[in-house]
Amino acid sequence: MVRSRIVAMTGLVACLIAAPVPVLTEQQSTQGPPVPFEDRGACPFEGCVYREWTAKAAIRVRTERRIDAAVTYELRPGEKVTAVTGIVVTLKAGLVQFREPRILSSSCGETRIEPGQTLYLLTYQGEGFTKAWFNGRLCEDMDTVEFYNGVCDIRPSRCAGKIIEPSKTEWWVQVRNGVGIVGWTHEPEKFDGKNAIGGDAASALSSRSEGLPDR
Repeated sequence: MVRSRIVAMTGLVACLIAAPVPVLTEQQSTQGPPVPFEDRGACPFEGCVYREWTAKAAIRVRTERRIDAAVTYELRPGEKVTAVTGIVVTLKAGLVQFREPRILSSSCGETRIEPGQTLYLLTYQGEGFTKAWFNGRLCEDMDTVEFYNGVCDIRPSRCAGKIIEPSKTEWWVQVRNGVGIVGWTHEPEKFDGKNAIGGDAASALSSRSEGLPDR
């Protein structure tokens, strides 16, 4: 009885050793960026600047960068604060795929992207450039011209890439009121004074929430 058990155990071990180990293909093993991705100091639209901002509505300012954090004070419409800095948090990266091979320039150098590979979108940097993730690397100043510009809207066939899924982000801003109390808000759309070059900052923020660069 004991001998039969030993033989059975030996056979089981032999089967486990001989069993093939699954090997991931390069495409399967390529993963997207770690999320949430926190981009500290980012100001996520063209012309965005941290400086004196004016509240357009009642805004709750919290002690920490959490929506359930305690409220340290509430701003009234017309009240001014100093926007000290901000953090753009990418909760879900945007996805871009290409129907034709393309070479995109960025801080990673000349990057060749083949059909079937995925470019992950992170924080938009303005002027047609974005932070992106490709082949396990963070690339800054990635040119978006091949997948998002005015031509893509009118004639999609002219663009080699397509945004197949927008990113999901939230923007937290650290503000200081007139008596020096510092706190955090995730409602930057309720402020005026964010855009140094004019234009509709509200529209820019809307495009950011959709994971698309503004033009």
